[in-house]
Amino acid sequence: MRVVGYIRVSTEDQAREGVSLSAQQAKLEAYCVVKDWTLIEVVRDEGLSGKSLKRSGLQRLLAMVHARQVDVVAIAKLDRLSRDVRDVYNLVELFDEADVALVSLQESLDATTATGRAMIGMLAVMNQLERELIAERTRDAMAHLKAQGERYCHAVFEDADTLALMQQYRQAGMSYQGIADALNTAGVPSTLGGRWLANAVRRILLRHVPKKARRIA
Repeated sequence: MRVVGYIRVSTEDQAREGVSLSAQQAKLEAYCVVKDWTLIEVVRDEGLSGKSLKRSGLQRLLAMVHARQVDVVAIAKLDRLSRDVRDVYNLVELFDEADVALVSLQESLDATTATGRAMIGMLAVMNQLERELIAERTRDAMAHLKAQGERYCHAVFEDADTLALMQQYRQAGMSYQGIADALNTAGVPSTLGGRWLANAVRRILLRHVPKKARRIA
């Protein structure tokens, strides 16, 4: 069993006992000893917030997952991955597609066990609820514009919630087709009122790349 640990600490966390990088790593090492697993590496992000997935350590971990170089990703607590439940579930979904199990010590979540997989199912329910709420807000906004006699054919990709969701999916490593499928499942109409296509998602995301990111690219 190839296990890679991931640890993260933000500036505020560094002064709190039990959240330091060394404390997180010690817990992961002890757990792997008990499980008789081989901890091949511990990837770290130091002094970075959990509000964004744009962290060098996390991106390296995702690259390892995509390359099938790991069987288990171990963390001390779910919020070490992200403080956003949608991001957490998107990452769990990404791991599952790569046949990688997630283990989180604080929540006793171990996707190598039946109980752990059940907890992941609960995350899925919460994520689906969030998608449906976003879709509901989008439909209400479009209905309001239509009632006012305003044009609304391009409202979806201009909607901040929908655009943010698409960007979060992309940052989590989802393909354009995967994002389109997720939007269709949530019932979010496309810019032309039909189903989302991968090319449409790609055009919208490329059109809304932050100026700073464009300069870097």
